[in-house]
Amino acid sequence: MTIGVETPAPVLLQSLTRAGWGELAGNEWQGVRSTLTAIVARSRGKSTLEATVWQIAQSAGLSEKWTARCLYILEGIGLITWRRGEIVEGKPRPGLIAIMKATLLDLIRQAWNQSSTAWALRRAATYARLQRLKNREANIRRSRRAELSGDLNGITGAAIRPPRRLIPNDIENAPDFVPRKEETMNQDSMLCDHGFISGSGNCPKCKRIADNRKEDGRKRTKEERKAWRNMQARRNMARLDAQAQADRQAGSLQWQQEHPIPQGMSAADWCLACQSYHPRLEGEARLDHLKQYAPGAYKFELERLGRKEPKFQPYSPWRKR
Repeated sequence: MTIGVETPAPVLLQSLTRAGWGELAGNEWQGVRSTLTAIVARSRGKSTLEATVWQIAQSAGLSEKWTARCLYILEGIGLITWRRGEIVEGKPRPGLIAIMKATLLDLIRQAWNQSSTAWALRRAATYARLQRLKNREANIRRSRRAELSGDLNGITGAAIRPPRRLIPNDIENAPDFVPRKEETMNQDSMLCDHGFISGSGNCPKCKRIADNRKEDGRKRTKEERKAWRNMQARRNMARLDAQAQADRQAGSLQWQQEHPIPQGMSAADWCLACQSYHPRLEGEARLDHLKQYAPGAYKFELERLGRKEPKFQPYSPWRKR
């Protein structure tokens, strides 16, 4: 399977783990690996997620301070972009974390190159060990008795062999605790074979297996897979556009309910400066209104008209007239 930028993040992380993590291997990078795994697990197959440091720490099984340090490292490497959370109108807003798949792909390719060398060295070491075992002479300890489990004090002088327990070879006569071939280990499990909730549609592997199956059983070609990915991308974009349009309409309806238009006025009479409805103002009345409710807009309007803001000095009996 060819992976790319359009590949889901859990599949990319699984490829990185199979390759041995590359530059992120070793005990000193354990926290970074756990933090990256927690981010991908909480993203649910998407490239972005909203989460706090405490939530990532709960998923990674690390402390909040250590998780923040690992997030700084991931951001410095370029694997993620992290926009910190903030307080908006007295309410906390979580931070926005985006997974940079291009950097993750470079790390995966580097890890696979390193793992191929490591596998070659491992195979050579295993082959050399097997050759040493083949050339080694057998040193089998022999006993004077026929059976090691025989009776030490036999009446006839020969070891008495205990009766052997017969185990049937056919599966039909096997005990009940022996699992049959058609039985599965956990048929009522809520998770699929890849760790996602069954039937939720969040598992990329199950979705790919279901979509790649055709009536004729023929495997898809590279062009068909590319066309399928483009079609899925267009569907996702259309679904996101529809969701955004629905959110805008819902926000507009809520705003109209919270700010009803008075009788005899229209939506054009809404003033952004004082956040209320009133008749349209012109001339000096408009400038006075902006000066009271929007000083920044008042200064900009004076510059546009080529006027300067009048300066009033406070009265002092010591100031000469």
